[in-house]
Amino acid sequence: MKIQTFIFVHNQNIILDFKQVNKFNELENLKYVFVGAGEIDKIDGLDDVIISRNLPGNIEQYPKLTSFTGWYSLWKNNLVDGDYINLFEYDINILDNFVTEQKKSILNKAGVIGYIPYNIHSYPILGNPIWCQYIVDSIKKNYGIDVISRISLLGNSVQCSMTSNHTFNKKNFENYMKWVEPMIDDIKLSPYSGHDIERSIFLYYTLNKIQNVAIITNIIKHYNFDSHQTQLDINQDVVKETYKELL
Repeated sequence: MKIQTFIFVHNQNIILDFKQVNKFNELENLKYVFVGAGEIDKIDGLDDVIISRNLPGNIEQYPKLTSFTGWYSLWKNNLVDGDYINLFEYDINILDNFVTEQKKSILNKAGVIGYIPYNIHSYPILGNPIWCQYIVDSIKKNYGIDVISRISLLGNSVQCSMTSNHTFNKKNFENYMKWVEPMIDDIKLSPYSGHDIERSIFLYYTLNKIQNVAIITNIIKHYNFDSHQTQLDINQDVVKETYKELL
């Protein structure tokens, strides 16, 4: 059973910091994926770093899609060959029980694994149109599904997983990318397109009734550093101080 791990980063110094302290080294087949247009002189050519903008067919000209641009580069360039693939943002800490708990879900043949649970009817999920209107409209346009009405039919206890931190088996990763690809041209128009993409993940497995989705709590801590500054309530000075907790 091969598990690949990709960590998506927009600043080369973060990669160097993480490599110095061996962050994420407990995860198998680890590679960093550099997204965006930042400087790469210190990391270009490293065996464990993929420069997304150097790959054919990349969409790095749309940075508001955040880490999804890296997902797209991996998919388009056939760089996913594991049975499972960890797709993680840089601003997380893996807790001590991560490997054990994740392997339990993999042994139970989970097709998608999420780590940040929310009630699917809670306001942050689909209540704020700023974060979801483009994906909602695009799903209607491409698949004829009224997302809000469909989700409203689900039970009050239904959970979904937020942020882009997810693990997929290969089949579901490829199917998700095929499902979302026709909507990229719509989503990329939003200044909050990263939020639309985050919601597209649980909408993929919910609307398509994907079986055996696991949401594991308390094994990842997400710091939500908001690198593209689309959430005005996040104090970037606090982010700089909190960064130390990642090292």
